[in-house]
Amino acid sequence: MKGVFSRDGETFTSSMSLIVSLLIRYPEIATLKLNPADSSLIFSFILRHKFSAEEKQAFREELKMSLETLALLDQIEPEFIELTFKRQGALTFLEIKRDIASFSPDELSLTIKIINDRYGNKVVKEDEGEAGEEDLLFQEEMIAHMLEELKEVPQKKELTGIREEGRVLIFNHSDPP
Repeated sequence: MKGVFSRDGETFTSSMSLIVSLLIRYPEIATLKLNPADSSLIFSFILRHKFSAEEKQAFREELKMSLETLALLDQIEPEFIELTFKRQGALTFLEIKRDIASFSPDELSLTIKIINDRYGNKVVKEDEGEAGEEDLLFQEEMIAHMLEELKEVPQKKELTGIREEGRVLIFNHSDPP
């Protein structure tokens, strides 16, 4: 990553740090939106693949079943797990919407593993930096800590993070005070 910048006068919050950390750690994520209106995270992935209706349904069922099984093992009950597919030219945008309260980093790792196993070379992602095992573990610990903080202190700002040419940009969609 080339750098993280914020607009003059805007405080860089822990929820912004979480978005940046997730986008850096997981290059498969194209955008990440934090929506305080329904306390959700919306992950967007871009694939060079045209999904048939049957393929969408099969993938939706596989991913939901996998995430629900993980939630069962973690003894939590997700409020919602929503998947949508949006076609734009030669690309498909896969959006996964999850409630913050029951979301876990393990769930994201599983989701990305399933996407990569099924569509690996079709996933649009930036080049991964050379991170060592210790760096990855540290990033994952920080992500878990920031996610727990987000669960405890609800976010008021609607934020969207995107990757662009080695940078992460954060957009605040909330009305100014």
